[in-house]
Amino acid sequence: MKYEILIADDDRDFVTVLKERLESSGFITDCAYEGVRTIELAHKKKPDLILLDWKMPAGGASTVLQYLKEKPETKNIPVIVITGVADNFLESKAASLGAKYFIRKPYDPHLLIDTINEILALRTEKSK
Repeated sequence: MKYEILIADDDRDFVTVLKERLESSGFITDCAYEGVRTIELAHKKKPDLILLDWKMPAGGASTVLQYLKEKPETKNIPVIVITGVADNFLESKAASLGAKYFIRKPYDPHLLIDTINEILALRTEKSK
């Protein structure tokens, strides 16, 4: 089974590199560069996981997380916040809004892939 991941980040170069890395690891990807588009794609595609930047135009991560968690069709999609924002309270805020994991940029690509695989394996187990 191929898992679909939605990458939501306004840094197009970052998205390109991450997209290539994920696809070379066997994932299917979609991309959004702003919060509103992230919400639209999440509802339309129902990805298996979302990688969400904290600061984006037209709806940052806190807005996106709140919206996704309020809707029955998207509330169970796991979200990993991946950001370069330096704020010691951000990780706990993201968790309180429903993010499953928090990764700071620059990130370890192997740790990210391992984390994604772990979250998706747990999700698959729960759905059995």
